[in-house]
Amino acid sequence: MPDSLLNVDIWSSLTGAADRLPHALLFAGQPGVGKRELADALAARLLCETSLQAGQPACGRCPSCMMFASGQHPDFRRLQPDASAESEEEAPVAEEGKRKASKQIRIGQIREVEDFFHVGGHRGGARVCIIDPAEAMNAITANALLKILEEPSVSLYFIMISHRWHRLLPTLLSRSRRVMFGHPAEEQAKRWLAERKLAEHAKWLPFFGHAPLEVADAAKSGRLKALDALVADLFKPADPLAQAARWEALIKADASPGMEDLVLTVQKWLFDLSRLAVGMPARYFPQAALPRQAHKLSLPALLQAQRQIGQLRAWAGHPLNPRLFLEDLCLRAFKPLKT
Repeated sequence: MPDSLLNVDIWSSLTGAADRLPHALLFAGQPGVGKRELADALAARLLCETSLQAGQPACGRCPSCMMFASGQHPDFRRLQPDASAESEEEAPVAEEGKRKASKQIRIGQIREVEDFFHVGGHRGGARVCIIDPAEAMNAITANALLKILEEPSVSLYFIMISHRWHRLLPTLLSRSRRVMFGHPAEEQAKRWLAERKLAEHAKWLPFFGHAPLEVADAAKSGRLKALDALVADLFKPADPLAQAARWEALIKADASPGMEDLVLTVQKWLFDLSRLAVGMPARYFPQAALPRQAHKLSLPALLQAQRQIGQLRAWAGHPLNPRLFLEDLCLRAFKPLKT
């Protein structure tokens, strides 16, 4: 299998069987566990023009592999929201009056794939379409895709990637083989990070749901540096009003965690303090970094703060006044430390 993949068993099951793959696959699971990477590797293998053994990745040398690597393969399509496509490049500054890039996969994109479906392959082999993420299709778009799936072709493969597969239409689920991705074993995740010179960031695996690609992405974007600053504040909080001002500046900085991420981090911090208060190990943060006196905190006060922060989270995306919102957040979050 390709060295970059985390999911050895899934790769083996999809590429080692003698039976032909189904025409529609659904890769489902949390973000950052390697769904997209495996989908790309599988697409490359399906398009490869070299005779391959079971479990062997695409050769990377044939004309088909060269075209796929350059993003110019005529028998490959990748459907994703326009906003996602822009985020992979330097997004241009939006002109006044110009519509923002859509966060949904448009019906027109499916119709283009329908034309692709009815035209024979340019290379005489497989045709592959990756849909990422599948939940970006609304009901109308998903139903248009269903019409294509109802007429399966032996040479056309759809690979759908979903972080929230339960939101998909039941009819779409019934016409695809669901492949569930769990998080990799801890040692495997640490080894994967170490191979990419990111071993120092392995401590954040629990915080990111043991998803090593999420950790790697956060490290690359600078979010981990901002997260380190946020966590340092949580462990030694200042006066709530002063802390709110500091966090407001942090959110406005480059690679900032964002208001919703900040609130979620505070929730995880309170959750870990609650576990320590009843003698259980922390789940999200390194145990050594949490307050030593956490076991003496009031559990009712911690639970009340968690409930209140949970209510605030509903407004985190669009607070009317960010500074007042953060002041309220800090007052509620730090109150258990003073009881």
